[in-house]
Amino acid sequence: MFKDLSEDEKELYLDVLRDGELAPFDNFVSRGNLPDAIDIDSPRNSIDRQVFRAIKATNRDKATRLIPILGSAGSGKTHAYWAYKDVESELRKKRTIDIEEADWRVVYVPAPPASIRVLLHVYTCIIDDLGSEILDIVSSTLVTRWSGRRKIKKKHIDTVVQNGLKEFPGVYSDCVKVLVTYRGDKEKRALALRWLLGEDLELEELKQLGVNSVIEEDDICLAMIKMITENLDTVLVLYFDELESPYRMHGEEAERKFLEVLKKLYNEIRSLVIVVAVLKEIWPRLLEIMDQPLRQRMEQEQELKPFSLNDVKLFYAKTMEDFWDKANLNPPLYPLFPLNEKVVDIIFEKSQGNPRDTIKLCSKFIDRIIDGDMTLEDLASDKGDIVATAQPPQLTPKYDISPQESESEIRRKIEEMLADEKDVVDITPQAVAGAALKSIITFGERNSKNFKTQMEFRFTKNEREYGIAAMIEYDTKKWGLEIPSIKSFDRSGGVAAFYAARRLRDAIKLGALNNAILIVPEGTAGAKFTMKLEKTPEIRKVEINDDIGEELIIKALNYPSKVGWEMARTIFGEIEEYHPPAEALEEISVGEGPPSEENE
Repeated sequence: MFKDLSEDEKELYLDVLRDGELAPFDNFVSRGNLPDAIDIDSPRNSIDRQVFRAIKATNRDKATRLIPILGSAGSGKTHAYWAYKDVESELRKKRTIDIEEADWRVVYVPAPPASIRVLLHVYTCIIDDLGSEILDIVSSTLVTRWSGRRKIKKKHIDTVVQNGLKEFPGVYSDCVKVLVTYRGDKEKRALALRWLLGEDLELEELKQLGVNSVIEEDDICLAMIKMITENLDTVLVLYFDELESPYRMHGEEAERKFLEVLKKLYNEIRSLVIVVAVLKEIWPRLLEIMDQPLRQRMEQEQELKPFSLNDVKLFYAKTMEDFWDKANLNPPLYPLFPLNEKVVDIIFEKSQGNPRDTIKLCSKFIDRIIDGDMTLEDLASDKGDIVATAQPPQLTPKYDISPQESESEIRRKIEEMLADEKDVVDITPQAVAGAALKSIITFGERNSKNFKTQMEFRFTKNEREYGIAAMIEYDTKKWGLEIPSIKSFDRSGGVAAFYAARRLRDAIKLGALNNAILIVPEGTAGAKFTMKLEKTPEIRKVEINDDIGEELIIKALNYPSKVGWEMARTIFGEIEEYHPPAEALEEISVGEGPPSEENE
């Protein structure tokens, strides 16, 4: 085993393992913003064939397809995205596309924890992933078709816009204007790009573009997604990860709304392959929520298989080879160093082929060697009980979820299964709004308040439908909950905050709401925004920053944060005093269970 290594070589490799800034198996949670270096594709072979077959078919007939991928926690659902991203990158390196292949791009779409402005979420993911390059392609394609030439002059813009409106009338009008302006007006190109990227614009800047809407509105998002997919000459693969996230945060109602958006994308957008990665334990429950047309049209679900013993050995050897390469060392002749086949067999047996658990155990054994708790001589001999010595970490629990179980029990199990996966918090408007609503619900239930909630509350003005994040009905009053569609909470909400305030004011004037809570970034100001709030005292402003938003999201599922409690008190009036999280957790542990479980 180690006989081909000299003592100096053994010590050299062990020193590198001890002193390295990053151990070979440190990253055991795959995230959408954290690439995986090593891919073992055999557990995914049948899924890959299905996905690539769907891409080729969609490239031919432009029909959208939907493929569910099932797997337990730690089985490699997010990793599959990175595998497809690598294939896409290799394809694009060829520069020319083989006639038997389809040109395609894969976009990661983390499922929002609440079904709030999902279309904006999807559009933002597309633009963030593919960049303004796709806007160049789409605007060039459309302007060429509408004008008969690749480039146009500023004086021709109005004529080109009128031609565009014949193909895309009505709700598409602002999209047409901005895309043509982006292509033909050098002075306003940067302004048009900001609109297309969903950035904050002042009202005067919108007037310069000649538009009245912003990207955050559902119909505008859907129009832009449609115009992109139909004129990109590329199949877009939307990889929705953690499809069960809305169910996890808000239950069946939220999941149903999210599935309705998926159905809208499926029905109204062409040239898409929609991949949805979901916990296999929750899949039967989601099938019950789906309507019959969506169930009938989707492709056959595919399940990720666990690693085989050979897969575990190959994964370990490849990971170590990558580690030695990054350390600028030739790898040891024995590819499993510093472990051996006996230990790898134990890892396979203990992990049952679960990729994440495999990584945890590999890391544990290597740590014990470099910490001196186990020696190479121990591994080389048959003496001693290696299994007992290993003291493996807590592995991913295996769960069975029955359709007969209560919703609160199912959501509890999902939360436990996802406990290891949530090491990165995305502080998005959707996540903050979902966490705020969950916090309000939690304190309402803890204080036995009689109330109702509705996500994505909609009202009509001038025969046009508008939506806000949520509505809470309590004591004959309807409270709106709204948040502007912004990039981050570390700077002012700009015109997006003004639009959010205007939506709330309109809903209050029409009698659809009585009061409202508007969550905005700290320091959000502006004369028109301030005036809107002054003229509508029914709107209560709540300012947060990234740190407050992160705390709001992290704590929403257990004992919510102080700002969550303050919003609940605004709506419900007299409620229990806020306890610091440590006191609250201690109280829960000796009480009757989680505070919100009884009514969920």
